[in-house]
Amino acid sequence: MASRFPEGNQLQLRPRKGHDMKWSCDKHGEPIKFYCKKHKIPICHPCATKDHSQKPCELDDIEDVIFERRRQLDEKRPKFQGLHKQLEALSTKIKTVSTSGSTHLRTINNNIQDSYHDKIESVGEKENRMIRVINEEADEEIRLVNEKREKRIKDCNTERENERQIIKDKEAKLLADAKKISEVVSKKIKDLTDKNQHVINTVKNIESTITRINQHDETLVNEAPQVLASIDENLSLNVHQDVSVCLDRIQSEVERVEFVEGEVGGEYCGRIGGYIGKWELVKSIHIPSVVNNPCVNCLVSDDEICVRDVGNNGMYITNINTQHTEKVIDEGVWITSCALIDSNVIVCGKETGDRTGDRLNGCITLYDRQWSVIRDISIPRNRGSNGVYVDVDRDGMIIAAQFDQSNIYVINPADDKIVNTITMQGKKVWDEIQALSSGDIVVKTGDDEFTVISRSGEEKAVIHCDEWYGPQCRVDKLTDTLYIAYWDGARNTIAVDQASRDGIIQARRIVEYEQSDRTNWVSPCIVTPTGNFIGCDGDKLLIYKKTYIL
Repeated sequence: MASRFPEGNQLQLRPRKGHDMKWSCDKHGEPIKFYCKKHKIPICHPCATKDHSQKPCELDDIEDVIFERRRQLDEKRPKFQGLHKQLEALSTKIKTVSTSGSTHLRTINNNIQDSYHDKIESVGEKENRMIRVINEEADEEIRLVNEKREKRIKDCNTERENERQIIKDKEAKLLADAKKISEVVSKKIKDLTDKNQHVINTVKNIESTITRINQHDETLVNEAPQVLASIDENLSLNVHQDVSVCLDRIQSEVERVEFVEGEVGGEYCGRIGGYIGKWELVKSIHIPSVVNNPCVNCLVSDDEICVRDVGNNGMYITNINTQHTEKVIDEGVWITSCALIDSNVIVCGKETGDRTGDRLNGCITLYDRQWSVIRDISIPRNRGSNGVYVDVDRDGMIIAAQFDQSNIYVINPADDKIVNTITMQGKKVWDEIQALSSGDIVVKTGDDEFTVISRSGEEKAVIHCDEWYGPQCRVDKLTDTLYIAYWDGARNTIAVDQASRDGIIQARRIVEYEQSDRTNWVSPCIVTPTGNFIGCDGDKLLIYKKTYIL
């Protein structure tokens, strides 16, 4: 197709023949005559004269261009043909290489697949082996866990069954004690009933005899003296009054019987109490001679008694059941008192020789049940003795007091802090202090005097007896009953009186025994939570049990 260019000088072109005359300009319909080198297009004569006559257009005869192009193509043909042959050969080679490569790569692919199929199978087998091992280990762990679980459940069942059995045994004992009391009451009632019935029968016989002898004068005269004597004899017995008084006493004694329960040393306890009864010796346990001058101190459990050697201040534990005595604290530590905080911790009051500083250090010590020291607790120090007495109240707080001082400190054993200070008015601590379940405190305030004070320090009762010499008081933690052991010089024995927390002496000499020459110290008497009464004569621990009497 010819193109239009700016008008200018017209070139004179000489047309030639010999090329395709059918080739014509699309614009002018004229045959193609020239070739514009600048625009690289074939053109007709009108195009040449009108659009391509100005420089820089340079025109060639179209035939010359055609001939030149043919010549150039002809020159390239051998090379092209050679290239064509090369390309055909290359195509053949490509096909051969492609086929060979495909075959080889298929072989490689197959080898890869075969190899990795084996590896995958190996991994699968390894996985299966590992899963088997894991399952076996898991099964073993599950078996061990199940065994552990079953053992723990079995141990739990055993422990709970033991607890249940202990509770059942305690219940059975209490029921047996109640039954014994009931049997005593029933027997006494039966005796009184029989006695009363005997009198009733006697009265009926007398009435029948009177009716009979009244029917005949002769019989009346002869038998009346004997009948009258029998009436006087039976009336003089005053059976009605005796039986009535006895019944009143039985009723009063029965009403005193009660079931008492509570916590002692953090453990629940219960028993039948309230009555005076009679203490009977059921067992005596020899104290080994290694304990020079034995004195009962306190309970560690219902069966374990702390025995202090007054001579060298060593502390021993005697088991009531096994009758075995073992030293737990070496000589030289003056233990004034001790008490259970709970089933695991014991608090001890001590006396030390250190009289310096404003604190009493080492006078209160916490021990575990193996009698290893847990820690010391200090309280303010005042002048005088460094002896400290301790006990544990109903709330698990330690109460502590220094000898010859009026202050009693209430200490929280959880953090050793003093939470309250009780100050007695006009009196000082002479010896031991005892906490009551009511919250009150019994304090020895004189050689033969014990004072019950409230938490505010108010005096509530004073317990005193002129016959007491060197008295030692211990409180029954379940009933708040006081038991005062003392030396009875008139009878040359150790006697024990029973008193209430309101200061009334309820019974004298409920227990009495001779003291051996092995000691010159009055040992306190202790009532265990289950009701055993324990005294010490210097050679033996004396175990008493209380029976109900009417």
